[in-house]
Amino acid sequence: MTTAAAIGWAVTAVSVVGVLLNNRRLRSCFLVWLASNAASFGLHAAAGMTGLAVRDAAFFALAIQGYVLWGRRK
Repeated sequence: MTTAAAIGWAVTAVSVVGVLLNNRRLRSCFLVWLASNAASFGLHAAAGMTGLAVRDAAFFALAIQGYVLWGRRK
């Protein structure tokens, strides 16, 4: 397995943890997604996958928005 593939699998695992935290309605899911989206962006940008890198940047921005909005609900 290449290093990039191993990193990709690790990012996938972190993303699943984010979903599990979201299912439990924990605000920390957005912090996990920030990390996974940043890592995905780096992988996709390095591989020249511009469309996926743009998607990752959008998800990163949405995770910031979610974190802020979920903090205001309390």
